[in-house]
Amino acid sequence: MNIHKHTRLTLLDCQEIWRFYQTRLWKVAQLAKRFQVSLPMIYDVLKRARLQEFTPRDSTNQRFKTLPPNAQPLHY
Repeated sequence: MNIHKHTRLTLLDCQEIWRFYQTRLWKVAQLAKRFQVSLPMIYDVLKRARLQEFTPRDSTNQRFKTLPPNAQPLHY
């Protein structure tokens, strides 16, 4: 599993955030303060957790995956 070296939250942190949020005892602002990240980051983690996406994301650029393998570069 490859995780970027500047990752603020590990996969275990994301699962823990989801577990705390599910208890309804923790508010988003409290979670952000406890894990030292921004509110939008917590909302992003919760959005992915609702989809059960606890795996590292692939940083492959989707635009260039659609090019055929024998595509020639454009010459201007």
